Amino acid sequence: MSFQYGSDAPEIRNPFRQEGLLYLISGVIIAIIGVISLLTLKGQIEDNGLATGWFGLAVTLILLAGGVHFVTKGIFKMSRFYVGRDVPASLAENRTEGAEATTKASVYYNAQEIAQMIKGRKNLTFREPVTLFDRVLHNIFPNFIFLPIAMRNYLHILVRNTAYSLITLGVYLLALLSGSLGLTLLTTSSMSKWLGILLAVFLFVLWVVTPISAKKINANILYDGQRSQLIWVVVLTILIPAAAELLLRQGITIPEAPFNPAFALVVSYALILLVATAGMTLAKLRSELTKPLTEVSESIDHWQENVHPKDFFRALDLKMTDLRYKEMPNRVYRELNPNLHMEGNMDKGSFDGDTIQETQPVYQDISYPEPLKKIRFGVAVGGHILLIIAAFLLFILNQSRGGSFPISSLFTGIFFPGICFATGLALLTMAHVYWGEMQFKSYLVQFQGEGTYSESKLSVGMSVNDSTQSENTVIRSSFSTWFLASELVTSTQARSGRHALDGPRYILGMHKSDELLNQLVSHVNDYLEEKELIAVSSSEKDGEAMQALYSANKAAPGLNDRQKPTQAELAKGAKQQTADDEPDENS
Repeated sequence: MSFQYGSDAPEIRNPFRQEGLLYLISGVIIAIIGVISLLTLKGQIEDNGLATGWFGLAVTLILLAGGVHFVTKGIFKMSRFYVGRDVPASLAENRTEGAEATTKASVYYNAQEIAQMIKGRKNLTFREPVTLFDRVLHNIFPNFIFLPIAMRNYLHILVRNTAYSLITLGVYLLALLSGSLGLTLLTTSSMSKWLGILLAVFLFVLWVVTPISAKKINANILYDGQRSQLIWVVVLTILIPAAAELLLRQGITIPEAPFNPAFALVVSYALILLVATAGMTLAKLRSELTKPLTEVSESIDHWQENVHPKDFFRALDLKMTDLRYKEMPNRVYRELNPNLHMEGNMDKGSFDGDTIQETQPVYQDISYPEPLKKIRFGVAVGGHILLIIAAFLLFILNQSRGGSFPISSLFTGIFFPGICFATGLALLTMAHVYWGEMQFKSYLVQFQGEGTYSESKLSVGMSVNDSTQSENTVIRSSFSTWFLASELVTSTQARSGRHALDGPRYILGMHKSDELLNQLVSHVNDYLEEKELIAVSSSEKDGEAMQALYSANKAAPGLNDRQKPTQAELAKGAKQQTADDEPDENS
């Protein structure tokens, strides 16, 4: 969602200031290396020819572009953290009127899943691991399953790449061991070095061509992985040494390897183990903070009131309005839309309704332990040091190379800067994940029920002496209700720059909210008890008009204005009536 200004917007501090400063420092250093490379470019062309100049120009542009990119990124991370009134993103599609601009934000759940979670006391955020490596990891550290999605995605990629690297290393060492024991011919020629070069190329492709980046781990899905990938890696890792052994036994001469890859492999695996250890340590410290509760407060009742069925839901809607934070509308995931089903002669029927609402999420600080903060900062510093080393190696190897392009020089000039860059980027992404986590608290409420209703007439003022009448249609409703309320702890991954908090938000914990539930039930009861059944006028003008009509009726001739007859008049009237009833004697 784009930034939407409001004078009373939530205040959320910028979590990326330290990270931005480190990017700024490393960017300046890399840019300086690029400028030095540019200044020496003319001498390279004069000494080694035009081809070397073009290669040096490419290296210079890479260094300058990387330095400028890091400086720009650091400035963005240190600049103002723009937070509008509609952040963070909703859990599901928000159906609140006027919230169309926020529905484009990515969401992780839908309304049906939200209903399942609050009714079933379960959390669909936490899913079991699929791949072999993830299962082994979660068996060792059970709380890893409760980490936020971005952290679990990072661990999945890190564990997968590390496991593939160790599997290939194990098969490579097994091949060397079998050759040294005389079981194979792999160590009798340069085939062992060729296998080491292939292993180095595999590591380069695995970590450099497909690096661990923030874009991958912030996807709106939890990476499950594919079991077939492991099968292919194992099969190819075994088949390549077997094919090499077959070639040697056929008497095929293997050319000499251009260089020994042992040092490259040692450096690569040292950096891989460094990244893996840092990732596991941070994840372990973060997982100790999780409290994966799935508690919900519940109230089930049956009401019989002389109110319209929609009044039950209207009472809840009014109370939910009072729960707004900074007068920001609540998030509506299932609309308040009761359905009436009429029966017979339209004076009775049934009704049902359901609504799910979430109050505006309120930001809360995460109390990370001091060891986690220190390791996070150290990981970020180590990542930038590796990137600076990668830039320096690229510059040094370019300067030391002459006019020729031997394979060993190309390998050294590409592999070492590349592996330093990949592992440094992995460390920076790791630190970014733990810097960018933000948590919010909110209340999730579901009000559901069904019942029957019938209509009847109620009239007041029907006496002959009443000048004012009131005829009312009374609806008798019998309603079975189901109230659910829970206090949510949600997490999202912040970004620097635009769309800082438009990423998906995940439910980490559900806590009972008895106090809120009691307030809602009490408010609905009070609202229903205060409903008026008889229509009367409360306007001062209407009262004056009715008084004038009453005075006019009293003054006009009629039944209300006659005096009551006396007893003598009644007796005289009775005698006159008797005389009229006697028969005439002459008849």
